[in-house]
Amino acid sequence: MNFNGDLSKYHPADAIMFLSQLSLNGILSIGENKRLITLSFNNGFIIDAYSANGDAKILQGLIFNRRVTAEQVKRIRQIRMETGMSIRSILTQIDLFPLSSVRDILLTGMKEVLLEMFLLDAGAFNFTDTPVEADGAETKMDARMLALSIAVQSDEYRDFLKGIISLDREFSISASDVQAEALPTDEQVVLRLMSTCRTLRQVLEKAPFDSGTVIAIIKDRMEKGTINLLPTDAVELPASSVSSGDPLFGSFRQAIKKLMLSDDPLKRIEALVAFCKDFYDGILILTAKEGQVVHCKQMRRVNGQGLEQRSAKGSLGALDEEPVLAAVHRSGVGFFGNRFPSNLLDRLSGAPASGECALIPVVNKGQVAVFIYVFSENGFAGLSPQHYLELLSWMVTPRKKSIAGLPAQPAAAAQTVSGRAESLPGQFSPAQLVSKIHELPPLPTIVTRALDMLSDPGVDIKDVEKVIGKDQSLVSKLIKISNSALYGGLNRVESLQQALTRLGAKTTKSLVLSASMQTYFIKSNPGMQTWGQFLWQHAAECGLAARRIAVSAGYDDPEKAFVGGVLHDIGKLVLLLVSADGYQRIQNLKKREGLADHAAERKVIGTDHMEIGELLMEKWKMPESARLCVKFHHHVENAGAAAPLAAITAYANHLSHLHGAPLQWFIPDAEAVSDELARTLKLSQDANATLVESVIADFQQAGML
Repeated sequence: MNFNGDLSKYHPADAIMFLSQLSLNGILSIGENKRLITLSFNNGFIIDAYSANGDAKILQGLIFNRRVTAEQVKRIRQIRMETGMSIRSILTQIDLFPLSSVRDILLTGMKEVLLEMFLLDAGAFNFTDTPVEADGAETKMDARMLALSIAVQSDEYRDFLKGIISLDREFSISASDVQAEALPTDEQVVLRLMSTCRTLRQVLEKAPFDSGTVIAIIKDRMEKGTINLLPTDAVELPASSVSSGDPLFGSFRQAIKKLMLSDDPLKRIEALVAFCKDFYDGILILTAKEGQVVHCKQMRRVNGQGLEQRSAKGSLGALDEEPVLAAVHRSGVGFFGNRFPSNLLDRLSGAPASGECALIPVVNKGQVAVFIYVFSENGFAGLSPQHYLELLSWMVTPRKKSIAGLPAQPAAAAQTVSGRAESLPGQFSPAQLVSKIHELPPLPTIVTRALDMLSDPGVDIKDVEKVIGKDQSLVSKLIKISNSALYGGLNRVESLQQALTRLGAKTTKSLVLSASMQTYFIKSNPGMQTWGQFLWQHAAECGLAARRIAVSAGYDDPEKAFVGGVLHDIGKLVLLLVSADGYQRIQNLKKREGLADHAAERKVIGTDHMEIGELLMEKWKMPESARLCVKFHHHVENAGAAAPLAAITAYANHLSHLHGAPLQWFIPDAEAVSDELARTLKLSQDANATLVESVIADFQQAGML
């Protein structure tokens, strides 16, 4: 089943009650900014819960109860850092003791997770329907009863927070209270912590008990007068967040919701028009048949009184007589920039060619094509409607094959858009960009298919490999974990096949399940929703093509080539996740000036996706073969001994751009590039022709996305 939504409209207790009543099995994932929370359901009971805060409580509990040594804590933390696995999963793998022997500690962590979830005011949630196996910890909790008790606890927590203003308040405590021995153990521990901590927040973070229990103890001691809060001026309180109420972003959110909810072309056109009405001076909806514009719906702002509407019919003009319109029609890619001279558009808009405009293809079916043309008579400054509209356009423009030799933009389109600085906000260095990425979110469709297959005890691991191999985040995650301290001392893993063999089906499933909680990134990040889909599909196609090319070229390990093909553009995903706006600016410059991706990246941010990707490969301690593919796929001549593998990756990248689904706007000298790479790989003309035919068939039959 598919169950998802927004916590601002659907209370966590309602979600838990719903899943419990249906006695479902699966994972409920919640995402809010970079915070990730998951609940595991087995027949409607909650058997596990994860968040970073919950993990911290579990580790503190293990240390407090002396269940782990200092050396074991160090190893657990190292595995956690290298793999991203939960503490509970790590304990299962390293098998220090039966999980049932630390049941109370695990329950403390679960309660912390649930309280954290109930305190959220917003966030996206999604339920993945898949069998979830118990791990022997015996942490089976009645979801309905738990939801009710945690709901009460969260209300008390909120009331307490309102009363004290901030958890960063300092306090004083009676020495005699700290030394009292007749108190229960948990109260003694909390009071001793308070004697060493400066603020309430520090006490909550260090206590080996769930925050609800700690808050109850503090409240009781405050009422008895043995704990006193210091005046608020003793601490710098965090500034309250005030909503900017940005109407531009609000309209964008409404438009993207409408686009996601409907595949009807008319509904999607309506969504774009609704967005444009508030920010542009005029809108034209042009319908063309057999190359002739035969209808135009015109909307023009009149004296600040809204948009005046009228229509024009007849033989209004030919597409091939309008350079920009013809180029947009052939390529299927919209134009965004300064207004350009056009007899047809100037006549229909009734406005001189000044300011900025956008021309978006929204329908291209048979002999019928529909375009939306919007314009503003004045230029925009800073983050403008143009930025958001281009992002929206990626969700509606019909994808068509680009024509080799088609200019990247007509001459008019090469103008620099007024008021736009080509720079990434904050000007991060490559190392800073990479430091912001801990894991890449997997593609939801691939996660679902992999979980379905791994739930079948008789599944062939080779079939699982074919599915997981289409997702660069899962490929990199499984290889990284296979080479982590968890499997220390074994030979290094360099291919997905080796990783799956080492991990086994059960562990692979648990890792895919843990990764599934990150799928909210794609739903909540507009850049991932649009560009991310194309990057993933290109990655999958390159992996398939690289494997084919490696076999044809006689390369000794086609699986290394496959991994290199899947991961070669991983630096682009880093850029997209850190700044969708910066990524958009790179795409704008690339189209306006006919640049390759890496050239546009260097002009905008001073580095490129190869350098960023290489740093990420080093951070994740990925195999050397993968790092070299990432670094040299655009510069095979510099790869030295790795030139054959780099050439395989480069050729796979080239064939995906030529024949795959996410086509390039412009590929200069496409045939010459193909011939050069084939010569580098020592492929005969016949062998190369057969190879290209097989690769194209792979692209068509792969069932990508």
